Amino acid sequence: MKWFRRALRENKPEESAEALNEIRDKFTTFYAVLDRNNHVLKNMSDMEVIARSGCPVETSEIRYSVDRIRRGVRDIVRNLITLGGDGYKPLDERLREINRAINKKMPGHRPIEQDVFTAPFDALTRDDVWRVGCKNAHLGEMKSRLGLPVPEGFAITAWAYKVFMDANNLQERVTQFIHGVDIGSFEDLAVAAEKIQDMVLGSTVPPDVARAIESEVESLRARCGGASLAVRSSAIGEDTFYSFAGQYASFLNVRAEDVLARYREVLASKFSAKAIYYFLSHSMSEADLAMSAGVMAMCDASVSGVLYTRDPVRPHDGSLLVNAVPGLGKPLMDGESPPDVFKISRHDNSYQVECVAEKRKQLVMNGDMVSIEPVPRAARKQPCLNEDQLRRLAENAMKIEAHYGSPQDVEWAMDKQNHLAILQTRPLRIMEESAPLNEALTRGITLLLDEGSTICPGAGAGPVFHAISNRDLPAIPDAAVLVSPQPFPALVTVLNKISALIIAEPGIASHTATLAREHATPTICGLDRALALPAGQLVTVDATAGRVYEGIQDKLVKTRQTQCSFCSEDASRELLLDLMSHITPLNLLHPNDENFRPHACETLHDITRYAHQMAIDEMFTGARELRHKDSISLRLKSDIPLEMNIIYIDQDLSRYPSRDIPETDIASLPMAAFWEGLRSERWPVHLADSQRRPLATSSTHRGGSSFSQNSFAVLSSEFMMLSLRMGYHFSTIEAMCADQPNKNFIRMQLKQGGASPDRRARRVRLLTSILSAMGFDDHSKGDFLDVETDYHSAEAIQHKLRLIGRLTVMTKQLDMALSNDAITDWYISDFLKNLGLAPPAPPPESRSGNT
Repeated sequence: MKWFRRALRENKPEESAEALNEIRDKFTTFYAVLDRNNHVLKNMSDMEVIARSGCPVETSEIRYSVDRIRRGVRDIVRNLITLGGDGYKPLDERLREINRAINKKMPGHRPIEQDVFTAPFDALTRDDVWRVGCKNAHLGEMKSRLGLPVPEGFAITAWAYKVFMDANNLQERVTQFIHGVDIGSFEDLAVAAEKIQDMVLGSTVPPDVARAIESEVESLRARCGGASLAVRSSAIGEDTFYSFAGQYASFLNVRAEDVLARYREVLASKFSAKAIYYFLSHSMSEADLAMSAGVMAMCDASVSGVLYTRDPVRPHDGSLLVNAVPGLGKPLMDGESPPDVFKISRHDNSYQVECVAEKRKQLVMNGDMVSIEPVPRAARKQPCLNEDQLRRLAENAMKIEAHYGSPQDVEWAMDKQNHLAILQTRPLRIMEESAPLNEALTRGITLLLDEGSTICPGAGAGPVFHAISNRDLPAIPDAAVLVSPQPFPALVTVLNKISALIIAEPGIASHTATLAREHATPTICGLDRALALPAGQLVTVDATAGRVYEGIQDKLVKTRQTQCSFCSEDASRELLLDLMSHITPLNLLHPNDENFRPHACETLHDITRYAHQMAIDEMFTGARELRHKDSISLRLKSDIPLEMNIIYIDQDLSRYPSRDIPETDIASLPMAAFWEGLRSERWPVHLADSQRRPLATSSTHRGGSSFSQNSFAVLSSEFMMLSLRMGYHFSTIEAMCADQPNKNFIRMQLKQGGASPDRRARRVRLLTSILSAMGFDDHSKGDFLDVETDYHSAEAIQHKLRLIGRLTVMTKQLDMALSNDAITDWYISDFLKNLGLAPPAPPPESRSGNT
């Protein structure tokens, strides 16, 4: 593009200087449309490749990709309006409407809509996640649709949170504190958190919100016989694409008169240091993450725990995994109490006891409080669940998994009357099982520790660093192996910094365990001997095998790289597919269709298609209205059934008064070479599409056809910018062919087509196979072709362009033939041979095996 601008300045004929200035300005804007269009289509193809892979993708990456596409489409629309005027402003409005639809689905962007302040669980479903958060919505789903034993309760909505924040003028002050925080400094996070939480706790719950909560509390207690209550966080976005496990506060055994105060503390917990770090480190906006809360009848638990419907680190072993502790489950979630561990067969509910911990303490309800009490001596070494309880747990968990269609992490409790209560469910992040390790990698290496339990597989190496509490975290060096006696919530702030985590206490069901898997941090637990490792000692943690080795073992670390989770309905992938429905489908195909209008653009891809077509129309139809237009634009005269319009930037065209230029007079080295290749191949038999429209129009029957439906080229003696339309295929070829090889390049891009996505992808595979054999660098993704080559002699550039011309004709209508990979491979082989690119056949003696 820089070369083109220079050529315009240096080579324009005097007699058409003003006209060329006009066309220069139009072409600069037009080229910007083409450039942004190519980038957008490539990004869309990247998105489609990720979606087809089935592999989860981080929400921050989804947000980045979507925003990059949206910015590109915005630039396309703005440039089209600059090129063609305000008549295209309806397209800008259509873009805003599509973006609004995307915003409603994008975490961290969805607006809080006016709502009631409270809603009972049995009136909620999972469709209400943006009103009451996932925790509350899924409790309502399980209660109202599955009939599972969920405690009576109600949600305090996101709208109540917004009214609270607005009434106390908090949001602007909170945003100022958070924008100034250093995410890499725990002290900075702690200072900001303390100031924000003081503001929240010092604010008043608005009277109308308070009355709604108090009325719902009174109704709940009437239904539950005056039972004590639990007040639990249920943030918008929690347990969806990120777990937020353990980041917010919940309160147990709360008196009715204390619910408002505890609700305010739940709101304040949104701004704890660890929670601020969590949403900032995941590129989320605090202002768009409202806090809901749930108020429910307390379960006076005799035993509580967590059930995984698959083992998160051995997902193919056919078992449900149960972790259980006596009393209330909070010590298990916080990693403070070692659990009993059970495995239940997914096929017949048979079970085995994996581990019986020595259970010395339990958290229990005690009047208006909860307190730590000793476990009776006789029960300390006995399993805290029996066969009947395990069977009921398994049956309910399998119903939940079947309903949601993916592995689940289920929190549960059983009261002293042996009644089961389901307290929470969320998608379970599970890790792909590693291949067996080559024993040669550990031969001769000193094994320091063994028999740890895997929380998150993988391996990491670095110096040992011991951390007991929050105050130790600022001093942790990068890539350290962190050793802690037990998990604590602020560990989340260093999971992206450390290479591995060792927890002395056993227990793979804590909130820290959930976060470690979410961050893919190699983590093991149950290794109390790790506390004796000297600080600074270099070690390698093989979390997959539960071992610690002496020294830095790079090959072991590389071999044990953590694999991505593979939940079949992973929430992040669901988000990606949901957003793609507004981005990648193409509904506008042919400019002659009646609905080829801005109002018919349903996706961002439709907008790019429409804008691309209209930019061509503005560029070349508009050229007819320019002064000295006869000296600017020409039509290439040929018997090839391909309309081609040309604008020269360095030629005197007065000798072509008819505005037709014979193909023998092409005064551009790259264009002449391409056209020579195009002419040398036999063109396919004329076809029509399903609506009886011709796929190519002969240049001898132009009539009143618009340039917008033709191919076009901007040329100089050494430069070609070609936009080629053949049927539903749109390719762009740029080339420079000068005496200096360092100036020379060819870049080719292709997108769209009327065939199915799999056939379009095969077409691109065929083209890239052949172009790679010609020496092109391949950057293609999915059905988007993107290749380039540079630093060749002028002769080599012309040779490659002749081959591209031939290949263009050879593949013109090939999509419909590429029904499978075997046929595609045959065509690749045949085309390579026809183009003279196939390797020479081996001599007879090599084929026969003789020496």
